[in-house]
Amino acid sequence: MDCEEDLFCGLNYADKDPDEMDVLEKKHTPVIDVESLGEDRYRVTVKVGEYKEHPNEHNHFIESIELYSGRTFLGRATFASARSDPVATFEVKLDHKHPFVAFERCNMHGTWRSEEVELG
Repeated sequence: MDCEEDLFCGLNYADKDPDEMDVLEKKHTPVIDVESLGEDRYRVTVKVGEYKEHPNEHNHFIESIELYSGRTFLGRATFASARSDPVATFEVKLDHKHPFVAFERCNMHGTWRSEEVELG
């Protein structure tokens, strides 16, 4: 098997309109919502399952969500199987204006990347 066929090899990224995504992509693509709080502060919410609900069972669940601004790590939320929804909200103060990007880790389908969200 080559890397393109292995969900655990590298990052999975659905670079397309949600209407064109397959079910796997809809369940795993993290979606970022940004609210400006003023003075370079932001409330950033990342949700997995925005386009189609992701299973939340003991044998299939979202393990974590990470948030970055460019290459700068901002935070990580970890989740217990079957006991939490894959949504994380971070309040951050930035001294630079790089796009936000999120990554989520599914225990069965590997790591998935969001689209970049530019700051206004």
